[in-house]
Amino acid sequence: MKEYDVIVIGGGIAGSITAKYAAQGGLNTLLIEKEKTPREKPCSGIQFPYFERILGEKIPRDRLCNVELNKVKMYLPNGKSYSSTFKMLSFMRKPFDSWLNQVATQHGAEFIDECTLRDINPENDHVQVDLKMKEGETQRYEAKHVVDASGLRSNIRMKLHPGDFQRKSMGATLNYYIDGASELDANTLHQFWNLDWCDSMFAWVYKKTLDDDKDYWVVGTGCSSGRVLDRHTLFYEYITKKFHLDGAIVKKEGYSHSVDLSSKNRVWLGVGRVLAVGDAAGLIDQTRGVGMDSAALSGRLAAQALVAEGNAGISAYGEYVRLMGSLVDQIKRNQGREITMFKSNEELQRHLESTLLKTGVGMMIHSAANRLRPLSKIVMLPP
Repeated sequence: MKEYDVIVIGGGIAGSITAKYAAQGGLNTLLIEKEKTPREKPCSGIQFPYFERILGEKIPRDRLCNVELNKVKMYLPNGKSYSSTFKMLSFMRKPFDSWLNQVATQHGAEFIDECTLRDINPENDHVQVDLKMKEGETQRYEAKHVVDASGLRSNIRMKLHPGDFQRKSMGATLNYYIDGASELDANTLHQFWNLDWCDSMFAWVYKKTLDDDKDYWVVGTGCSSGRVLDRHTLFYEYITKKFHLDGAIVKKEGYSHSVDLSSKNRVWLGVGRVLAVGDAAGLIDQTRGVGMDSAALSGRLAAQALVAEGNAGISAYGEYVRLMGSLVDQIKRNQGREITMFKSNEELQRHLESTLLKTGVGMMIHSAANRLRPLSKIVMLPP
């Protein structure tokens, strides 16, 4: 039986950052990913510059999209729009996550793709995991700790905390990639706030680079209730007519999940020798519309807690919960501000107009302060 200090389940952002810092801290670390890498991942792939500080790495230019985003434009339900200048990092998750996998191995982690978790059994002093390898056989591994970075559809969370899931889909997202021209500015992230198009956050349009190194318009939306295709169709028809977006749909992508994101118990950081990070921990924040920064930060703090247990003899889980206090508080506060609480576009309009100035000022203040704050106190943007 192979033994490790840490086994990380999931090779996305949260898992790769956990593995990087755990291995860098001297822990014998295994990172596994169920898909063959590089693999596709539906995601906005948009972050603010402080993201690189959390990663502890400068993102190589060849892992970023060709088109740089430097402005955000919000379209309110009544048609009014507001824009502001703000630099963003834009990337496709396939090349980006592959780079992070490489970063983890460069710091000493072992990485295996096409490797699926079959079962997990936590004990008092270790965790036993059964992994199905790409060759088809199942092997048993043992670790002092397991980190669950396997996303919203986490089998680990389903087994250890099954009450967080529903039998039906609790949300979905859909993107179209369009090869064509438009009157929209290519260097802007366009946010459309309208409950008819997206009842979980905002609908979006921006430019992304696919595998062929060409740039395409992404038109996307999501929902927490109802059929996402119906909402997306309405939004897509509006965008093509209003902004003369003309071109062929070259790619469609989307996903659904069964985690009850409206629950007060959305955040679950694990139990005992199992720590949960990223989406598996419920750290998605629909008010902000982003979660990769939270995923990376949780992975880094989880690794910090694991290293601290080995060096100082403290509980990794207890230290992880302590380090995550500020981030968890922000996510819980934001749950009360999600647009799912608004019953009409008129209510949403009043809310957005009353908070625009405060949000803009907060972005400037926290952007500057995040350069100096300790990692555990970084404020996710928008605040």
